[in-house]
Amino acid sequence: MKPEEFKDIWTSEEDILNPINANRLNGLGLSETSIEFLKIAGLPRSAAPFLSFVTDSDDIYKGIKKLTNVYDFLEPKFDKYIVIGDCNDGDPIVINTEKNDQIEHLDHEDYFSSRLFNSDISSMTDCLIAYRNFVERVQKENGENAFMNSNFSDELFEKLKSDLNLADSKIMENNGFWAEQIEMDLEMREDSRNEV
Repeated sequence: MKPEEFKDIWTSEEDILNPINANRLNGLGLSETSIEFLKIAGLPRSAAPFLSFVTDSDDIYKGIKKLTNVYDFLEPKFDKYIVIGDCNDGDPIVINTEKNDQIEHLDHEDYFSSRLFNSDISSMTDCLIAYRNFVERVQKENGENAFMNSNFSDELFEKLKSDLNLADSKIMENNGFWAEQIEMDLEMREDSRNEV
């Protein structure tokens, strides 16, 4: 997806994006494609499932930075990671500049070991849209609290899986973030059904 398309789709529901000033992106080693995407569209401040992303800020925790600038105790081999957000458990979401700007999440409890998030920034935004659409369909079908209560049908879940796979087939093959997330969604649904 092109940055202009993502911007149109994401903001069509009054959700805000945070484009990043080109000056903040220089010297990070990002590809021209990633720079253009971040400059033109940017990323949402937050997105389901409980993700948060950087803004156009100089703040060490809110702005885009090398991982080694955020965690100064890390070795230089971690310079390849550019922090663009974090998961709900505090694991950084990063761009790996040594792997064609692949998006990864790093386990901060396991010395920042890397796991696949998405193939690139474009497929990540496709997945963010797919998951947002899933949440909206669940709420439309089962009420405002349905997503938080893990109240979704098999049909809605299969549609989410299909949409994520279309967005980035690599994420399901490698047991990355999205594969783990949908597995957790299913487990939470089972737990909530067993409580009834």
